Amino acid sequence: MKRKLVLLLALAAVAATEPRTIWDGVYSSDQVARGKKAYAAECASCHGTALEGIDDSPALVGAVFHKKWDGKSVGRLIDVTRRTMPTDTPGTLSRQVCTDIVVYMLDANGFPTGKADLAPDAPDLRQLLIEPKK
Repeated sequence: MKRKLVLLLALAAVAATEPRTIWDGVYSSDQVARGKKAYAAECASCHGTALEGIDDSPALVGAVFHKKWDGKSVGRLIDVTRRTMPTDTPGTLSRQVCTDIVVYMLDANGFPTGKADLAPDAPDLRQLLIEPKK
């Protein structure tokens, strides 16, 4: 009985250290709603109301998004967004707002929601890769 308990605890510890993937539902639907609102206020005039891209501003959904971001981390996408957007006043959006906007983009690209918000300082943002479903 004691060996079974030790084995179960060891298996639970291994499962707890498994890295999350983008397919694990790493953000909430409430965070998507906040991101959609922030996107409409800060991004839609250049990237389009449906994230389709306008003129020189690239689409943030579909093949264009995946070509640029597949294999890169969610942390990098948040950092690039924070450093470079909006183009007329880069770096003025908070890390939380940028995280919410990125979550909205991820949701628009078909990644699943979960139960909790994605924290802008989550320790695994650099390991959380944007990748096609396997």
